[in-house]
Amino acid sequence: MKRGVEARVVAATLLQRIINEGAYSNVVIRTGTEDMERRDALFVQLLVYTAIRYLRRIDRTIDQRVSREVDTVVRDILRIGVAEVLFTDGEPHAVVDSAVEATRALDVPRASGFVNGVLRAVQRKGEPPLPDGPSGEALRLGAPQWLYLDLVSAYGVDTATAFLESSNLPTRIGVRRRSGEPPGRPVRGIDDAFVLDDIAAHRGAIADGELVISDPSSTAVAAALEPKPGDRILDLAAAPGGKTLHLSDLVSGKGRIVAMDRHERRAGIARQRTQRWGTGIEWVVGDAVAPPFAEATFDRVLLDAPCTGLGTLRRRPEIRHRIEDGSAARAGRLQRRMLEAALPLLREGGRLVYSVCTVTPEETTEVVKGTGSRAPAGVPGAALAGGVLLAPHITGSDGMFVAVIDR
Repeated sequence: MKRGVEARVVAATLLQRIINEGAYSNVVIRTGTEDMERRDALFVQLLVYTAIRYLRRIDRTIDQRVSREVDTVVRDILRIGVAEVLFTDGEPHAVVDSAVEATRALDVPRASGFVNGVLRAVQRKGEPPLPDGPSGEALRLGAPQWLYLDLVSAYGVDTATAFLESSNLPTRIGVRRRSGEPPGRPVRGIDDAFVLDDIAAHRGAIADGELVISDPSSTAVAAALEPKPGDRILDLAAAPGGKTLHLSDLVSGKGRIVAMDRHERRAGIARQRTQRWGTGIEWVVGDAVAPPFAEATFDRVLLDAPCTGLGTLRRRPEIRHRIEDGSAARAGRLQRRMLEAALPLLREGGRLVYSVCTVTPEETTEVVKGTGSRAPAGVPGAALAGGVLLAPHITGSDGMFVAVIDR
């Protein structure tokens, strides 16, 4: 199979797994390209992420060029081809020829002429004009209209647009330094957070535990708790354990950390991960809505609550297709219950940090309303009521709301 054809076949196959089977893009792209040369793997990543980000525009373009039902395999081949035609600088003949070859490689050879005709029509005529108003702007940005309108209502047109445009850009590779020399560009205001231009040169340090892959916004969360050696610390909804390990590092292993997650399997995997490098960590299975601990038991409590994940759209663009109007409000109600259950666990003089990797008011400012929360000192971002927001258009990081509550 020709090199360019293989990349497009892999891209169409991975897109099918993400869109139709519910796979996580960041996982399947990594595992699905691990045997490819770096250049080809990056090309596959570009094609798949582009197709997911602009899926509504791509399907709209395809549907206006065809007059019959399209097989799912053929549609995924077309989606990758149209993504390349409309949103990349791919050479026109290579795009069409490779897509036609992909129909044979994916056992749909009878569709080769159809795929050829559709892609050539898209090359000649381009994308149909977008409608005026919010629906057209949401389409342009690759966002559901309800999400665009929610963000506009919360932050205004300019900020909503800046967030969504930034969320369509490639993510940066963030790491947290545990030991060794500074590995890359430091992130201002977040200790031990760095951004790498090329992860390949640092794989040894990652394997040895000197570096941990961590977006700067995630690194900021555990640091905001400001734990001290000897503290008794509770990490609620703790899996997969990245912040738990950070807490262990911050106290140099001289504290007791109880990490809890309601999913036994996830807790087990996280236990294995953190046992390799961390010390003083005890994993338990439990529900953060009703944590099985006595009141006034902990000096520090971290509630990094489950959320819609809209702050991670750069790394997991498929989230925009999996949440719906009302998802943020439902998540916010659960987060508030978790927060109300967590606060009594603090001792006098203790601190709780509430964080979520999302940006909607229902999951951020509304959740902490009335708790006396504030933004953590020194953390970069936009000040909101009761906390601070890190985001791709503000700090170049994932979207993350962080709030501190002191007893």
